Amino acid sequence: MRPVLLCLLLPVLASAAAPKAQDPFVFQGVERIVAVADVHGDVDALKDVLRLAGLIDAKDRWVGGKTHLVQTGDLPDRGDRTRDTFELLMRLETEARKAGGRVHPLLGNHELMNMRGDLRYVTPGELASFADQSPTADGPGEPPGARGHAAAYAADGRYGKWLRTHPAVIRINDTLFLHGGLAPTVPGTTLDDVNRWVWQDLTQGQPPGGGVDPQGPVWFRGYALDDEAKWDAGLTQVLERFGARRMVMGHTPSQDGRLSIRFGGRVIVIDTGLSTHYGRHLAALELRGDRLTALYPEGRVPLLVAPRPALRPEANTGTK
Repeated sequence: MRPVLLCLLLPVLASAAAPKAQDPFVFQGVERIVAVADVHGDVDALKDVLRLAGLIDAKDRWVGGKTHLVQTGDLPDRGDRTRDTFELLMRLETEARKAGGRVHPLLGNHELMNMRGDLRYVTPGELASFADQSPTADGPGEPPGARGHAAAYAADGRYGKWLRTHPAVIRINDTLFLHGGLAPTVPGTTLDDVNRWVWQDLTQGQPPGGGVDPQGPVWFRGYALDDEAKWDAGLTQVLERFGARRMVMGHTPSQDGRLSIRFGGRVIVIDTGLSTHYGRHLAALELRGDRLTALYPEGRVPLLVAPRPALRPEANTGTK
């Protein structure tokens, strides 16, 4: 091969041989996953459901080993103990990693609202709890804690800085986890693309993105509320695009306090109204391979089990 031709081919060969970049929001080979939906400032309800799932002990320490815990967003608002909820998950993130597990607090619409200064669902007690986060006292006419809340959720604030490290969507094994739903119109071909689209709403000077778009992953409710026929084809396309078999989401509370299965098991809605504001219906979803189980205070309820392949005639002994 001529030297000139070899020089021209080397960059092409190197590019072809280079491994595809790993999407930082995809996790493979996880044996056990537990997913918990909207908390809304009720840290005691969250602790109870984490104990129910065997993830924390009586002293609120991580005992879940290599389990991955996914919290699908909406930690703040409607309850007074949002800060305690943040602090619990911040600590459990570290403890789980040391044990070989992970804690994934995802962004919901209420996290985005608070970081963007939309306080319409913040309770007076919740707001007041942030007072110590600002070096200056609230001004005349300002509600108690207003300045502390703004400081805490700012890009350099204790909770704003932490929240900005979290995505809106992840995939673990073959399951997508998020707050609202991935509509067919979502841009991009990787979860990194989708999460950057959401994060751009947290940076001044950027065009509106997925954090405010009604079809964005923290707002969309089509798969939870609409007739399945309307979204069936779009759901199939989205799942194929992001290499998943199903989508697990919160955001839309159930009417009966139970997990909801839709689209033949391709959508699982896990917002049962965990917080006291919504009736304190404790529940979590457990995934082990193809086996999905609802965890309730009264016990475990199997949801989906992938059918096993039929035995070949010669292997069937005829015994029960």
